Amino acid sequence: MTARLLLISVFALSTLAHAQDLVSTQPEPRTALLEKFTAIHCGNCPAASAVSNQLASQYGEDLVRINIHGGSLATPSGSQPDFRTTDGEALWDQFNVQFQPQGMIDRQGLQGASGWNSSITGVLGEFSPVNIGARSTFDAGSNTITVDVELYYTDDGPVGDDRIHVALTQDHIIGWQTDYVNGNQPSYDHRNVLRELITPLAGDPVTATNVGDLVQRSYSFSLDPSWTLDDLIIVAFVSEAGGIVHQARSVSANGGATVGMEESDRYLGVGDAFPVPANEQVTIGLAPEFSGSVLYVRDLRGRAVVQVPVAANVALVNVSTHDLAAGVYTYGTPGGAVKRIVVAH
Repeated sequence: MTARLLLISVFALSTLAHAQDLVSTQPEPRTALLEKFTAIHCGNCPAASAVSNQLASQYGEDLVRINIHGGSLATPSGSQPDFRTTDGEALWDQFNVQFQPQGMIDRQGLQGASGWNSSITGVLGEFSPVNIGARSTFDAGSNTITVDVELYYTDDGPVGDDRIHVALTQDHIIGWQTDYVNGNQPSYDHRNVLRELITPLAGDPVTATNVGDLVQRSYSFSLDPSWTLDDLIIVAFVSEAGGIVHQARSVSANGGATVGMEESDRYLGVGDAFPVPANEQVTIGLAPEFSGSVLYVRDLRGRAVVQVPVAANVALVNVSTHDLAAGVYTYGTPGGAVKRIVVAH
C-alpha cells in the first residue's frame, strides 16, 4: 500500500494563509541533497551507505539524504523487505541509472561514493538564490500528514521557472541486505528509504522567482498504516526546472519544522564571511557590541580550531585559514549567532 496524495493547496502571495515564518529572508548558502541509488541485493551498497552515513555525521543538517531502491537487485525474496516504489523506478529512469551504488549531489550528475565529499564541499561554498523552509503536521483523526513549504527569493532565479519537490522517507528500517565485505546481514539498518514523492516527478512549478518573492504551498496526503510515523522524514527541496537543486531541508514528519528568522535575530553580532570559499584567509564582519570579544572558528564536532581576539572598535576581523583542512566550519562569538564557512585549498 502506498500513500495517496489527497490535496495540493497553493496560496498566492496576495492570499497568504499565514505570515512567513519557516524561511529566512537573508541570503543563505546552498545545502547538499544526496540521492543515492541502492538495492537490498547490491553487495557493494553497504560500503557506499557507510560513506553516506559518515558524511551525514560530518555535515549535519547541511546534507539531506534520500535512498532510492530500484533495479533488478531490489527484488525481495521471502520475508525480505520490498523498498521498490513507482516513484523510485521513475527516478531511476529519469536519471538513467544503470547500476548501483551511485548517487547525485544536488542533481549534478551520477557518481560513485568516492566523489560525494568533494561535490558536497563545492556545493556548500555557494549561495542559493532561494531559501526553502518546511513544516509537517500529523492529524491522527484523519490519518493525514500536511506539509507547508515556503520559498523566499534573495536573488532572481537564474532560469526563471523553478520546481518544489517534497518526498517522504523512512529511517531505521531493519531488514535484509547483501554485503560482500562483512557478510550478508539479515538485520541491516536501512536509512532514509524513499517511500513516496508527494509532489509530481517533475516537481510543483514555481513561476514567481524574482528577488523578494515569497511562495507558500501546502500538500496533504494519507499515511500508510504500515509505516512508523516517528521514523518518517519530510524532504523538501527547490530546483531549477529539470536542473540543479538550489537548497534542500528535512524535518520530522511528526511535527517537524524549520525556523525562518529575520536578520536582527539570525545574524546578531556576526556578518557573512568572504571570500567564499576561503583559502588562506577569510574576513568576517562583527557588530560593534562584540568589540573586545573573541571570534571562534569550530569544526563540525564543535571543537574550537581557531580563536581570534577582537580589538576594540574593529568591525572587520581577518582570520587565517591556512592551517585548516578543507571542509566546513562554523564561526561566531560568545552570545552571538553561529554561521558557516567553507575552506578550500
